[in-house]
Amino acid sequence: MKNLRIYIAVSIMIFSNINTFSQEWELIRIDAEYNLQQKPEEPVLNRLAAGTYTVGVEGYFPSLDSAFSKLSIDGIEGEVVLELVDEFYSPNSNGFTFVGPIIGASRDNRIVIKPAKNKNVVISGDGDAVITFMNISYLMIDGISLAGTSSLKIHSLQNENFDYNDGIIFINNSDHNIVQNLTVECEDYTRKSAGIIFLHHSGNSTPDSNVIQNNFIKKAAVGINVASLFYRMNGNIIRGNYIGSETDSLISLGINVTFGQYTIIENNTVQNLHNRSEVSYSPGIASVAGTGDTIRNNIVHNISVDDGYYGGVGIILNGTSSFKGCINTVYNNMIYDIQSTSSATSASVSGIQLRNQDFAKIYHNSVFLIGTGNNKFGSASLFIANSCSNIIAKNNILINTRDESPYYAYALNDCVSGSMLSDYNDLYVGENQNSFLAEKNGNLYKTLSEWQSIGMDNHSLNFLIIFTNPDLHIDRRQDVCIEMTGTPISGITTDIDGEQRNLQTPDIGADEFDCIVSEVAKEFISDEYCLEQNYPNPFNPSTKISYSLSTGGNVTLKVFDILGNEIAVLVNEGKSAGKYEINFNASNLSSGVYIYTIQIANYYESRKMLLIK
Repeated sequence: MKNLRIYIAVSIMIFSNINTFSQEWELIRIDAEYNLQQKPEEPVLNRLAAGTYTVGVEGYFPSLDSAFSKLSIDGIEGEVVLELVDEFYSPNSNGFTFVGPIIGASRDNRIVIKPAKNKNVVISGDGDAVITFMNISYLMIDGISLAGTSSLKIHSLQNENFDYNDGIIFINNSDHNIVQNLTVECEDYTRKSAGIIFLHHSGNSTPDSNVIQNNFIKKAAVGINVASLFYRMNGNIIRGNYIGSETDSLISLGINVTFGQYTIIENNTVQNLHNRSEVSYSPGIASVAGTGDTIRNNIVHNISVDDGYYGGVGIILNGTSSFKGCINTVYNNMIYDIQSTSSATSASVSGIQLRNQDFAKIYHNSVFLIGTGNNKFGSASLFIANSCSNIIAKNNILINTRDESPYYAYALNDCVSGSMLSDYNDLYVGENQNSFLAEKNGNLYKTLSEWQSIGMDNHSLNFLIIFTNPDLHIDRRQDVCIEMTGTPISGITTDIDGEQRNLQTPDIGADEFDCIVSEVAKEFISDEYCLEQNYPNPFNPSTKISYSLSTGGNVTLKVFDILGNEIAVLVNEGKSAGKYEINFNASNLSSGVYIYTIQIANYYESRKMLLIK
């Protein structure tokens, strides 16, 4: 083993940008120390023949080190499967290291690392990474199944003798690799360690065309980190991963891609993030200085930030004045429950945030922000910050009912962008004096008509959409038809669930509900029943809800929160013809918008009410 300390020489201009945007660039690890094994320079004896080889105490290879050494020196003749037959593997203090390139490896001749059948395998270590792959291509590490009889867990222990304690890291010229079906836990989640990381650290070759899919990152500072500085990484795919558990908050940053090109980040769930001081830059998904990156079909929710420059962010397209993002696309994402208590002067709560971007396209996203706070930059479902130009935002649901008093809450906040085109969206904000539908260049617009008077969102809506679990799917029983209000977007033919979109008049938001609302609404139209607006509204803590029946029937009257969770059943019994009034007491509920619904036979109607405490 040889201790290599690798430095990247960076110009004064670049260092200036790094210092300005330190949280993002520090993830690139421009001055990190790695203990790497040198590529063995010995004569090739005989390549390992294609086949399956057991790795374990009584296996063909007694250890992962011996298997890696053989392949690193001699190479392979065909596809080689390293089958892990022990239940526990622990490297020396430097971690397992596999140095390439590997002679004979190709698209048809891969190296596969996987657990043996019916084996639940753990690889655990406390080095700078559990496994380091250096210049390795055409390798697959496969846990087989996250919920099956065979599994593979990468467990990184904390050791402060190292700057990082990552799970798996691929460095430099590592292409066409597949990392899938793993469970990863990094005990060092309070610093900057990553569960899975692909890193360009030195030289002129970057990790390209890799696939990271179907992994569960339960614990790490950064779930997945794909980072470079000088040379763009091309064609990497991050797909179908779960970042963060449903109950814990042991991730600070979900998915980060820096200096990528044509990266695809799709179908991931990022949840329950909570920032730590070392990683105060804590978005769910970040593309930093990317070109042609696509972020689509992801669910990002429950992000809580205590401090940091940016506050709470669902998805961010970021960059610097020297390294701007360009032609990046964000579509079909659901983003909700983003919170921040940061006291930084630039902190905000935002669903989608853009900084230093040209020609970014924001399509068919559903963003819903709730809560209270006093972030000094306020909150916005779509926040377009410094140095952006030629931004297009269409077919989005942008709802923000937050109260940021004394600061402002917006559906769309366009600070300084040039040539922004926004249309065919649904823009909605809460009913308080510090809520504005939109802001542009310091000018505030309270209503949709005011916003439209400057040529913005001429075909857009101002409607509080009712969502239903799971996530931000549309409640198809809504009393106002919102479907078929979008405009076709070339190349977007399916929604977040993979369902076909209406190619002439698609629905806005991430969820395409295919004309069902119109048919349901027609079926439910009736002169026999009526649900009145509650009074008073807003209210605190009680209000009266009235309804009338011209003929008798079974009445169900319920209250829901804005995400479709049932709060109370006020009536569920047969009623004769007449007018009725019921008192609803919300003393045990927090401030916010609530929905009350009535159903009588095939008649269904809903209304909103606002609780202010």
